[in-house]
Amino acid sequence: MTSPGALGGGRERLARLERLVAAHQGLFWTLHSVWAVGWGVAFLAVGTRNPDVLRYGLASLFVVWATGLALPAALETTWIPPRRREAARKLVLYGQKWLLQGLSWFVIPLYHRSATYPSRNALFMALLVVAALAATIDVVYDEVVTRRPWLLGLFLSFSAFSCVNLTLPMIWRVGGLWNLAASGALATAVFTTFWRQARRGSRGGSALAVAAVGLGFFLVVTLGRAFVPPAPLRLVSVSFGTSLAPSGLDVATPLSALPPSGSIRLFAVAAIQAPAGLTEGVRHTWSVDGETVAVGRLIDVAGGRALGFRSRSTALLRGLRPGQVVRLEVETAWGQLIGRARIPVRG
Repeated sequence: MTSPGALGGGRERLARLERLVAAHQGLFWTLHSVWAVGWGVAFLAVGTRNPDVLRYGLASLFVVWATGLALPAALETTWIPPRRREAARKLVLYGQKWLLQGLSWFVIPLYHRSATYPSRNALFMALLVVAALAATIDVVYDEVVTRRPWLLGLFLSFSAFSCVNLTLPMIWRVGGLWNLAASGALATAVFTTFWRQARRGSRGGSALAVAAVGLGFFLVVTLGRAFVPPAPLRLVSVSFGTSLAPSGLDVATPLSALPPSGSIRLFAVAAIQAPAGLTEGVRHTWSVDGETVAVGRLIDVAGGRALGFRSRSTALLRGLRPGQVVRLEVETAWGQLIGRARIPVRG
């Protein structure tokens, strides 16, 4: 049996530890944030080599989602003494950050490989970096994000979308409309649960209001799809020529520039890399000085080829003048930019 003296000594040691933590809270936060950045950089390196870890990232999201919803109610129960509630909150948030840091930093290189710069993809990449930093810097996550349920819901819904949008095509080879629907639906579910928690007891927390908010959020996520890099699809190369090789797999003579011409038929062969087993629809869009002149048919791209699946299209270009630029953009069926290439008209 533990003696009263031993219990008293244990309480005193715990009290001293609490006073030490309280006195140097800023230092401990800073040290943890520095450690978290190092942890994130390690996941940056892992993300380029081992995408299978994504399935564990998906599990991490569900854990953070569940604990984020349960934490406010748990802190109000009688089995957690009032003086211990802040410490309990910090402990749960520490676990959440540990899971989110790994996931947030892990997906950045995977999306970066598929992003096109400069393009609308840059906004999504910037949001990924902001999310990773928010999960890394303790004072931001603890005192800004989690203090506002709607903001925590927005943060976790973005993390859920970015994770599912990668996991389905890379792990389970599910792309296209199914991936769009699943990633958008999960992000919407995460956001609406926190929205309802934030609006509980008000008119904004009614079932009808939550359904309206959820529908609006899903539409925003769906319409914003064009800003998302089409990971794991990646444009490997583009070749331009005035005719195709006999094999049809490449142009006969690659060109680096075009002569001024009244009329010229130009061919393009774009190699697109994708995981084995994944099929995705893509199309080519041709433009001259930013004005669209031709849109190719939808092409089914099959993944698994080391040098990329070769998609082809052609356009009849008229009235090319010196200094103009012909540009080819390769997009998915849902408007995501896979990559672009350009060829100038000689002066």
